[in-house]
Amino acid sequence: MKQASPKAKIWTVLALALLALSVWFGLPPHYRYVAALLAALILPVLFKPAWAIWIVLGALVGLVAFLFTFRASGYHYAALVPLGAGVLLLVFRFGKRGLKRLAAVATGLLLVLLLIPEVPILQAAFATGESDAPYVIVLGAAVYGQTPSISVRHRCDRAIQHLQRNPGARALVSGGQGEGEDISEAEAMGRYLVEKGVAADRILLEDKSTSTWENLSFSKALIEGTGGDPSRVAVVSSAYHLYRARRMAAALGMDADGLPSADGYPLYMTGMYLREALAVWKLWVMGI
Repeated sequence: MKQASPKAKIWTVLALALLALSVWFGLPPHYRYVAALLAALILPVLFKPAWAIWIVLGALVGLVAFLFTFRASGYHYAALVPLGAGVLLLVFRFGKRGLKRLAAVATGLLLVLLLIPEVPILQAAFATGESDAPYVIVLGAAVYGQTPSISVRHRCDRAIQHLQRNPGARALVSGGQGEGEDISEAEAMGRYLVEKGVAADRILLEDKSTSTWENLSFSKALIEGTGGDPSRVAVVSSAYHLYRARRMAAALGMDADGLPSADGYPLYMTGMYLREALAVWKLWVMGI
C-alpha cells in the first residue's frame, strides 16, 4: 500500500480535528461523545498514515449518517457538507485530471449559486431593528407531539419582547398541524405565550397554514376578519427566514418589519441557511 506523504498526514489530522470541533460546538452537549470519537480517529492516522484517506472518508460517511438520524431537517442539510467533502476527497485522490477539473468547476459553480442568495438572507438576518407594529405575526416551526421545538420557543420569546414594548399590540401565531405533531403549531405557540404571561385576548390563532406563503396570506385574512388593518405588521421568524418572509409579505400588500429570533445550535443553523438559499432561488424563479 502506498505510504501517505507527511503533507497528507497533516491534512487528514486537521480534517478530523475540524470535524470533531464542529460537532463539539455545533450539537447539544449530550452528543459530544461523537466529537470524542472523531478526535480518537487521529490516533490510527498517526500510526497508519497509509490508511488516512479511508479513515477520513469513514469519518465523513459516519457523520453524515449520524446527522441524518435527527428529525430536524436542518441537520440533514448540514450533512450534505461532509458528504460533498467525502466525494471530493475521493475524486481528488483517485480521479483522473479531467474528472478533477470537472469536479472543481462544478463545486465552484455550486458555491456561487449558494452564495448569491446568502447575501440578502444575511442582510435581512442582521437588520435587527425594533418595531411598533400593532400586530406581530409569529411563523410556526416544528412541534414534537405537543412540545414546542427550540425554534418555536425562541420565536415566541421574541414575540413576547415585542408585546412588552408595545402594550397595545396583538400576537398572531401561525402554523398548521404537520407530521409528528399532536396539535397545531399555532396551538403550541398560543399555549407557550399564555404560560409566559401573555393575556389570551392578545393572541390570534391561525392553524391551517402549511407554508410560509399560507402563514402570511391566512394571517392577513384573519387580521382583516377581526376588523384589524394588516398593512403594517411585524414578522417573527428565525433570522435566516426573514428575507423570504418579508418579500412574501410585501407581495401580499403588507409592510412587514422583520424581528429575528435567537439562533439554535450552529450545525442546525448551518443546514437551515443552506436550505434557505434553495428556497430563495425558488422564490426568485417561481415567485413563491
